[in-house]
Amino acid sequence: MKHLVLLHGWAGHSGMWGDFAIQLSQDYRVTLIDLPWRDDLKAVSDAIVAELDDEPFYLLGWSLGGTVALDIAARYTNRVQGLILIATNPHFIATKNWSGMTLETFNAFSEQLHTNPTATLQRFLALQLHGSSAFLKNVKARFATKSPPELSDLEASLALLKNSDLRPALEKLDCSVMAILSDNDAIVPVEMGEQMQRLKPDLHRTILQNAGHIPFITQPENCLNAIHIFFNSSYLKAEQAGFLDKTKIKQSFSNASKTYDSVAELQRNVGRDLLQAFLPKNLTGNIVDLGCGTGFLTQELLPHCENLIALDLALPMLQTTREKLGNSVNYICADAESLPLSMASVDTIFSNLALQWCLPIDKALTELHQVLKADGELIFSTFGSETLCELKNAWASVDDFSHVNVFYTASQLRLALEKAGFVNLEIKNQPYISHYDSVLDLMHELKHIGAHNVSSLRNRNLTSKKSLKSMMAHYPLGKFGDVFATFEVIYVKAYKLI
Repeated sequence: MKHLVLLHGWAGHSGMWGDFAIQLSQDYRVTLIDLPWRDDLKAVSDAIVAELDDEPFYLLGWSLGGTVALDIAARYTNRVQGLILIATNPHFIATKNWSGMTLETFNAFSEQLHTNPTATLQRFLALQLHGSSAFLKNVKARFATKSPPELSDLEASLALLKNSDLRPALEKLDCSVMAILSDNDAIVPVEMGEQMQRLKPDLHRTILQNAGHIPFITQPENCLNAIHIFFNSSYLKAEQAGFLDKTKIKQSFSNASKTYDSVAELQRNVGRDLLQAFLPKNLTGNIVDLGCGTGFLTQELLPHCENLIALDLALPMLQTTREKLGNSVNYICADAESLPLSMASVDTIFSNLALQWCLPIDKALTELHQVLKADGELIFSTFGSETLCELKNAWASVDDFSHVNVFYTASQLRLALEKAGFVNLEIKNQPYISHYDSVLDLMHELKHIGAHNVSSLRNRNLTSKKSLKSMMAHYPLGKFGDVFATFEVIYVKAYKLI
């Protein structure tokens, strides 16, 4: 069972979570923490972690609690498995390029707190419930379950909020992060989600409609649903469920080189659709087929190119391609994240269902951007986050291990491409549904194309027959009792700026 540690907001206490914590405890091991009121963020974080056992945990931070959660996640990377931020701004004070509360408003609030703390706290409550005033009585009742902090504690924690900048921490986090924001939040602006996602492209962002600063009180069911999706669907990023082991990927595709063509109908269909959608009328210069596999896309591109390079991580795949195409193509065995190509030497890069094995994808995109010439094109297809959602959900009903590889969403890809320097992006999604006689047939096909799970934190032990049987019992069936699997494919065309 996942361990979820809840951190409340400014002027609050652990009793603020109320029934929401009880509902969470039905699915997770929940620990409630009362924040120590200090103006030293490191001291606050260290005191919280000292209260916890030595097991890994997830953090759910609301408002100021989210600030503390970000600091803990950044400094205790071996302990924190994931992060859920509710109504959190990593840099609470607005700057020229960052949304938040203006310094003048913040200072005025601080002065009002010092002069008349009771009235200021009452106004603060009303502000948090902007657009949801019907819940004021409920919120006041939760505040009343414990004694309020001393004025000196409130001022110290307010200073902490004013002086903390967790944006660098968010940008460098390796764990999965979800931000839950509200469109009617009068304290943390909803556009904060987009700004946070620019720092962390794989951030999972949920926007609640007609909600204020305390959505776990005003919209508890929507908050719960968002949290369950975060834990049980593809939004947990692959490297947080572990990372994709390149050695195992290389071995997996090497082993699949002889069986790949017999079961790769989906890959061929996607490759044809990619070319139909994005093949330029004129292909000139140096063209690379990145992750060429057994050479299907390479063969399709060959009539359009004079200088074509087939590149793959697995040497047996390249050897299979050479057997088909001979010396009409140049062959390179290399990793997309470390290309043996000169900077600004390639005119166009094609890639069909290969870049999903580069997670996080940032390094690979940066590498591709560097080897492309000015005005060069990157054209690729990749699996999206809903790929094999049926198999993921079936396994999620059995255990917490990562049984299925996890892929990016279209919005995460867009942000990663922009971060790498690509412009004029064209991105589209297309679902493909494949049918099988049984779940085992699906799993056998994944193995034969080298696409079975290679996450480093998958179950190291052999999957028991009992677990496998339980998973298959949870797998949805089609109208006629057959097994179907969704493959979400994302098509991308991007340019390097001249």
